[in-house]
Amino acid sequence: MPALTCRVALGDDPSSSDSGNETVTANPGRATHARANPKGERKGKKPFLGTNLFSTEGLPKLEDFVDMDDLPELLIVYDKSNITNRAPHSPMREPLLFRRAYPKILHKSTSPRRGFLFLDDANTIASGRRSAVHRAPLVATLGEANGQQRKRVTVAVKTANADCRSHHLLREEAKGYAAFPREFFTPSKPIPADGPLPVRSSPPAMRPRGMFPGWGVAMRPKSPAPERVDPPIAPRFYGFYVPVNPDGKSLVRCHSSCKDFANSDCPVPNWAKSLLLMEDCGEPIDSLSMPYKHRDECFELVQRMHRQGFSHGHAHPRNMLVQPGPLSVPPALRSMATPSFRLVSFGRWRGLSLPLPMESALGAKRAFEKGRERDVCLAMDELRVGHSDSSDDD
Repeated sequence: MPALTCRVALGDDPSSSDSGNETVTANPGRATHARANPKGERKGKKPFLGTNLFSTEGLPKLEDFVDMDDLPELLIVYDKSNITNRAPHSPMREPLLFRRAYPKILHKSTSPRRGFLFLDDANTIASGRRSAVHRAPLVATLGEANGQQRKRVTVAVKTANADCRSHHLLREEAKGYAAFPREFFTPSKPIPADGPLPVRSSPPAMRPRGMFPGWGVAMRPKSPAPERVDPPIAPRFYGFYVPVNPDGKSLVRCHSSCKDFANSDCPVPNWAKSLLLMEDCGEPIDSLSMPYKHRDECFELVQRMHRQGFSHGHAHPRNMLVQPGPLSVPPALRSMATPSFRLVSFGRWRGLSLPLPMESALGAKRAFEKGRERDVCLAMDELRVGHSDSSDDD
């Protein structure tokens, strides 16, 4: 594989942005350093990273919602364990280039935002039939580039297993994350089961004629009751990145003959893998030992997804995560006594008003309804909720 060099600075200078003018090289296990550009304007930068590039110890999790425009457009990946199926089997590996596919880049930039990701099998979180999830350090500004110092945080990175259906499901999951509304990822007001949120009329800005001065102040409620806020449904999404060669050409592959991915498991051991970056939201739940109220909270996430106009398609408990909560308090104050739950693995999602190519609106509606019915049956049965004897262990 030809050596890949990236014209970008990687320093701890708070003024450095994601569109620097230096060439970066990587040496796993040692601090990343920057060689001065022949035209170089920036000199004397100190290394941003420590001696262990791949360690997640002591790094905070990225839990903030990041707007699409603030996500990296290019991802420079250092793959210590060949997780992406692209790194050569040698101790000296060059960085790999990935480009963001979802959310889609609406406007091409001459100086695209860049981020740095460090993958190591030692940081594997979970491994299943269709995918593996790794915890990985990410270095990026994740905000306004000008004047922002790069953050070093950890994210969860999901990759497909070596069969064509797994690659397809991961792409579909990325499309789902890009299509879901913001309410999926942030605390939001509840949506009634029988309709949209009621429209609340604002109090009048002017007092009625003839009323006493200060009427508006007197009529304000003295201690308004706090509004209920629902927790997020899914992990926050930080982009789906596809492998590209040094010339920027995509290395993504697909079997054109495998149109029915429900029954295709062609082995593809040589395909380069794409990367889905998301918030690290804990571990799969244990529905057998959970109290009823927590199982019911998980089922409520599925129902809230339906009320937003989306079906999950595979709402098994193994696709539900738990972590200490509540998330409204600092991490040090969170506890499993007040857990927080999320849904994951959206590779079979459907949207009520989002038909597939060559699909009618009626077809999309029927697919959503079928997925919703499957979700309810699976979740109620495996979570043991909604039955007459389901709450006897509360």
